[in-house]
Amino acid sequence: MNNRLRVLLVDSDPNDRALAALVLRRELSEFDIEEAGDALVLSARLPRGGYAVVVTEYRLAWGDGLQVLESVKSLDPDCPVVLFASAGNEAVAAEGLRRGLAAYLVKGSAGYLELPAAVRRVVERSAELRASREASASYQRLTEELALGTFTAGTDGRLSRASPAMARILGFEKPDLVVGQNLADFLSDETLQAQVLASMARGREVRDLEAGVRRPGGDLAWVSLTAWPVVDAAAGVIRYEGAVQDISGRRQAERELSERATVLGRSNEELQQFAYVISHDLQEPLQLISRYGRLLANHGATAADEDASRYLAHLLQCTDHMQAMINDVLAYARVDTQAKPFAPVDFVEVVTKAMANLKAAVDESGGQVGWERLPVLPADEAQMVQLFQNLIGNALKFRRGRPQVRIFAVEEAKRCTFAVADNGIGIPQEHIERIFGMFQRLHTAAEYPGTGIGLAICKRIVERHGGRIWAVSEPGQGSTFCFTIPRNLAQAGWIGAPEPGV
Repeated sequence: MNNRLRVLLVDSDPNDRALAALVLRRELSEFDIEEAGDALVLSARLPRGGYAVVVTEYRLAWGDGLQVLESVKSLDPDCPVVLFASAGNEAVAAEGLRRGLAAYLVKGSAGYLELPAAVRRVVERSAELRASREASASYQRLTEELALGTFTAGTDGRLSRASPAMARILGFEKPDLVVGQNLADFLSDETLQAQVLASMARGREVRDLEAGVRRPGGDLAWVSLTAWPVVDAAAGVIRYEGAVQDISGRRQAERELSERATVLGRSNEELQQFAYVISHDLQEPLQLISRYGRLLANHGATAADEDASRYLAHLLQCTDHMQAMINDVLAYARVDTQAKPFAPVDFVEVVTKAMANLKAAVDESGGQVGWERLPVLPADEAQMVQLFQNLIGNALKFRRGRPQVRIFAVEEAKRCTFAVADNGIGIPQEHIERIFGMFQRLHTAAEYPGTGIGLAICKRIVERHGGRIWAVSEPGQGSTFCFTIPRNLAQAGWIGAPEPGV
């Protein structure tokens, strides 16, 4: 296969053409020199294409060199054309250069000597331009595949060029919709906007800046922004070139990894709690059951009826206590294992159902429970009923005099804070954090019955919904239990929360 470069020499004057061909063949031995002396030969050769350069005279017997230029460019826009013309055609040469002529030489002794070098320069420059275009095309393909957008901006941040990938990352269909806007205006954080504008105004590089971008549809994308100054020796920084990479996927993966680590840490804490419960709290009734069982075994035959009855009563009491603790541990575990998908929940209905479950306790205590306007939020309704039932139930149980319970909610942009306030016995400040642990009691079972796991279940329910729970209290002054619920699932921040629409 012949890989030699080809030159087409077009000239209707046979003597000039022969001399030019002789000079070219002598100096450019690596080229194949083809000749076209009339329109018929030219029309046969041009469509074949593949020429490294076309050299033509302006004045031809059948036309002129500018027509040859147009014909060549129509067939092969990348093929360079050299006008090697007789003197007096300088004005025509200027028009040719405007139309894409690669070079112009005047025929003469000096021109013939210069022709081979001119052809070589034109061919080398054409190869460099072709390689540059190919590299640019490869870079463009690479940036598209990597979701990497490129741009040009002034020192004031205003965009003068944007690639299609840049437009897509910013949420626009066409680059024209981006050009003319200020780069900083796309950033969602005002502090970062000011930082970028200040850096560009001072001619400083912006490197690997991670920022949120608010798209026209309202959704938030995360990008990595880099912009570097282009410096002119005389004028200083004249513009900025830069790139923007969409890192939303990476940020999402990092967020999920962090959330999973949080969930794992919470699970480890819960495992430690369960280990403590098994080794301490559940051991106590087991030891008592074992003790009274041995007493019956050792003295059953000789023990008085009164003693035997007492042993059996204690044994049954311990068994009931043990069963209650096991049931509460299972209820604690079911907060996750038997959870239901989140859906819009009317909290007025939630409190109404909780109050129906507590009717006997309300009647027995003579308490009054009131609530103000409550919101509708995404949640697990059954767990919300259990949450309010536990909190209201505690307010009715730990009372002094007639219980007064007030429920209200404060709505904010991202969350809603609920409060359950009572006029009960209150909690010492040093025990505020402790009360949310499993089986953490501040009073004996004789004073206030129960296992002491209700608030631990409340805490687990609230955390499953992406919120937090706390208490404000003083002994003798009542208590207020507060908890938050995010207004939408995306703000819940909990890896196990169902997706919107589930």
